[in-house]
Amino acid sequence: MTPAVTIRRYQPADGSRVRELHEAAMRDVGAYVESVSDDDLERVRETYVDAGGEFLVGERDDTIVAMGAFRPVDGSESVATVVSDLAPSAVELTRLRVAPDHQRRGYGRRLYEALERRARSTGADELVLDTMARQTAACSLYESQGFEEVHRERIDGFDEPFELLIYRKSLAEM
Repeated sequence: MTPAVTIRRYQPADGSRVRELHEAAMRDVGAYVESVSDDDLERVRETYVDAGGEFLVGERDDTIVAMGAFRPVDGSESVATVVSDLAPSAVELTRLRVAPDHQRRGYGRRLYEALERRARSTGADELVLDTMARQTAACSLYESQGFEEVHRERIDGFDEPFELLIYRKSLAEM
């Protein structure tokens, strides 16, 4: 049986571990880009919580092993420019990461489910996200949770080109 992960809201003392986790998870899938600024991870409370979103961490044995966030979609963000018919209350799911040595235990799914519940409680009726095609485990998770790929684009502006995927999911009650 897999030990449980405890999910809670980000606290300022979590900052360095969250940045380490992000880098380790992205390096593990070959998606870490040294030249890309992660300013949002330097200002988590302002970027996510104070902006009407959420940032959660998953702990096991007092160590953060998972993280994820959502925030209202800003019209200038890449997902908003590609998906022009987003609901006014759409939120962007982002920074969903699980430490490489803790993957395949359901922690990402548990964290995603907690984020979706919280997004619904804020009145969000649509989720949108982007990910790299090489992040196959992430794509599988999103698709298993009802996300649909709505856009695919080759990005050439970095050392190594990659395919960016945009996914969306309606949260409207059926």
